[in-house]
Amino acid sequence: MLTSFQQAVHKAYVKTVEKVTPTLSTSKFLEEGVLTPEEFVQAGDLLTDKCQTWTWESGDPSRNVSYLPKEKQFLLTRNVPCYNRVRTLENESKAAKAEEIKIEDDGEDSWVAPQPTGNQDVDDDKVDISTLKIDDKKPNTTTTTTTKPTNTNNDDDDDEDDDGDIPDLDDFQDDNIIEEEDPAVLSKNKTSTTTSTTNNNSDSKVEDNDNILRTRTYDISITYDKYYQTPRVWLFGYDENRKPLKPEEIFEDISEDHAHKTVTIDSHPHLGISFAYIHPCRHAAVMKKLVDRQSENGKEPRVDQYLFLFLKFISVVIPTIEYDFTLEFDT
Repeated sequence: MLTSFQQAVHKAYVKTVEKVTPTLSTSKFLEEGVLTPEEFVQAGDLLTDKCQTWTWESGDPSRNVSYLPKEKQFLLTRNVPCYNRVRTLENESKAAKAEEIKIEDDGEDSWVAPQPTGNQDVDDDKVDISTLKIDDKKPNTTTTTTTKPTNTNNDDDDDEDDDGDIPDLDDFQDDNIIEEEDPAVLSKNKTSTTTSTTNNNSDSKVEDNDNILRTRTYDISITYDKYYQTPRVWLFGYDENRKPLKPEEIFEDISEDHAHKTVTIDSHPHLGISFAYIHPCRHAAVMKKLVDRQSENGKEPRVDQYLFLFLKFISVVIPTIEYDFTLEFDT
């Protein structure tokens, strides 16, 4: 892990090199797993077309880069849910391992079986079906049937039956119409909200029984990194009350192997505010492996699908942030 001083030195070095290094113009997608700016735009166009939650953004005009279109400076998706902390997943994984039983096979090979859960008092013997009882009682139901009337000699009865079968709409009053309660409709009486306003801020406080799931959310953006010639992912998080997350809170949603190592805090190149970002130093090498795997499996790698492959492996770093990369294909 780099110290703050080392990070500052490296950042200054990268900026200097970017100024003197020409922009990549020849495709090296298959050879090195990198992108030209034109290929980045091409891949971004497919992402925004297939996943409507992603959009192109222009950002601060004073921070625009000349090698990308003004209206396509970076990609952004907003309000991405993050339901759990990474620690929760790690604890569940440890608990699952703790419940495993190791079964030996003659002292040589072994395999693992899950620990039985639930009611352990149930007898292992099979239940005798003959002991089961079936209740023949029928439920109390009310059934209304309509039969075709038959002709009789009593005309008055026929008139009365006809009048009973077809009611006159004029006889209905407003109090005869009963509106049935739909259990699927949320009653106004069940939910109440109170709003408190102070001089510094205004917060909305909703009672705990309002049936609304509150969770952390993230704004995720993807920029083009000229130095590494790959995409770079940026994260800006909000808590359950839409207040910005502190850096240490953001790291709660980063995998333990990457927090404070490949994920650090820096100023967003197009917005000028602090974001967490995933360092792109290994992006090209990983993408090269994924591209080679596609070729080995008889599939022709497509540069416009780059970001879908890219977002798949980025999910290893942020496994609980559920962003959209819905185009499905095998690597």
